[in-house]
Amino acid sequence: MSSIPTYDSLELPSFVETALVTGAGGFVGQKLVLLLLKLYPNLRIIATDIIEPPSHNVNDNKRLRNVKADLNKPEQLKDLFESEKIGVVFALHGIMSGGSEQNFDLGYSVNLDSHRSLLKATHQHAELTLKPEQPRPIYVFASSLAVYGQVTPKSIVNPKTKPVIPESSYGVQKHAIEMIVYDYGRKGYLDTRTVRLVTVTVRPGEPSSAASSYISGMIREPLQGKESLCPIANSLEDKELDYYLTWVGKTKTVIRNILFAAILDGKKLVEIVPERIVNLPGIQITPRQIIETLIKYGGKDKLKLIKFEKDPKVIAICDTWAGEFDNTDAVNLGFQVDDSKDGYDQAVKDFIDEELGGKVAQA
Repeated sequence: MSSIPTYDSLELPSFVETALVTGAGGFVGQKLVLLLLKLYPNLRIIATDIIEPPSHNVNDNKRLRNVKADLNKPEQLKDLFESEKIGVVFALHGIMSGGSEQNFDLGYSVNLDSHRSLLKATHQHAELTLKPEQPRPIYVFASSLAVYGQVTPKSIVNPKTKPVIPESSYGVQKHAIEMIVYDYGRKGYLDTRTVRLVTVTVRPGEPSSAASSYISGMIREPLQGKESLCPIANSLEDKELDYYLTWVGKTKTVIRNILFAAILDGKKLVEIVPERIVNLPGIQITPRQIIETLIKYGGKDKLKLIKFEKDPKVIAICDTWAGEFDNTDAVNLGFQVDDSKDGYDQAVKDFIDEELGGKVAQA
């Protein structure tokens, strides 16, 4: 039986000296880079995105190299690997669900074409820099639970029995790359792992094009004294606030679980999930629970900042999400799970403490 590192140790394999993070300008990418900087003082990090990622107050280019790059442009992709010896890749970049549905061509260009190019470039890099007997680079692809279709918010998904039939362009694109990532691992070209992310909450920053954006927005904006749209109900009395069950994970847990996917023993992974794909564990909440938690931490006056107006496009996507997933595989592999009773509360507390400096906007 292969052994795996403990979750708390998060120790990268000794051969990993350099990490490449794509999508490093996005929320998840930024948080992962910060965690890598915190945990691994000797790790070289290459952070890239379509816009130049933040420096995180690191001025040493040997420690953190930020690169503005379009991964669909061969010369820019090649430059990421030039004179490097990359031991792990975190492929996090992408166009979110709502954006992919609205712009078909852009969704395929970013969510499929650029990922194929990145996989090919990483494989070529390994062939040029490694001897046959050396470990292949670890490749972690961030996918999505949107790959599952023919479900409703009341569905409970068991990954061992539920077929993957996406009902959105985003889900199709993610699943297509999952299979290609698997094939690179099957062939031994790279040590591949795919993690399907839960809805990360509470996200800071501006609302995104993701259909799930309102889940963070109904906390994030009101706590800062700003209005937020609830696109799945027309009033506080609507039954939809109890119907749209959502599978979420607090930010710290999701980011650490993405990193844990890289340190996970590959043999152990394949023993439990031969397809090399893990649904990251989550907990279930409803929009009404989000509102109740907003009141708990922000006061009843924050309710007036939530504007209820159904958006058929958002609802059409939310109707294809399952409200619960079986966490068994992830737990058996050692991934962390938020507490079902107070995990969401803790996510909101983390947001207030870390993103708002502990202060909630007053009425």
